[in-house]
Amino acid sequence: MTRRELRKSLSRSGRKWLDGVWKATARTASEFDGLSPVTTPIGSKLVESYAAREHADGEGIQHGLRVVVVYGYAARMVLVDPTDQPSVKRSAFRLNAQSDIERLADDAATPKRLLDPVRTMASDEFDSVMSLPPEVWSAFVATATQKLQRRFTSDNDKQLTWRELSRQRVERMLKYGYVLRCLDETLDAEPKYRGNGA
Repeated sequence: MTRRELRKSLSRSGRKWLDGVWKATARTASEFDGLSPVTTPIGSKLVESYAAREHADGEGIQHGLRVVVVYGYAARMVLVDPTDQPSVKRSAFRLNAQSDIERLADDAATPKRLLDPVRTMASDEFDSVMSLPPEVWSAFVATATQKLQRRFTSDNDKQLTWRELSRQRVERMLKYGYVLRCLDETLDAEPKYRGNGA
């Protein structure tokens, strides 16, 4: 979506709001050293399996996709309270009340067990966790694509083409990250922040 299309799809106040959301998302994402002990390995597996299906298995593109997942995770943190986003029950991830972050993090089977529920929610049931109007979500994806393409196409060490970081790929990874944050919310788990290791 071009800037012109963004102007057509959102009012001036809507564009201003979106700009604020993007800045808060980017700032929040920059504070992470990693997702939680449960969602970090799931995020890696989601990126690896997607990259394999898309024949995008270079180290640079996988790094780029992982960064986008973190932005999706941060977007949920920014949006959840101000826009009253729907919460998710543990049962949506096939977890019971006894599932806790320590037990799940110590179980080597956890990433494989949770991969399909996360992927399904992101791909087929995203509207169950994202209640923004479709045009607003679409505008957020367009903004993220534009900003992240600019970042990675100008990075000399991890340079990617805009096709490698296409809008379709960015949206998929944003949704994965967003749903991973939903999972952490159900577990009362937090990401690892830079500097304090917690």
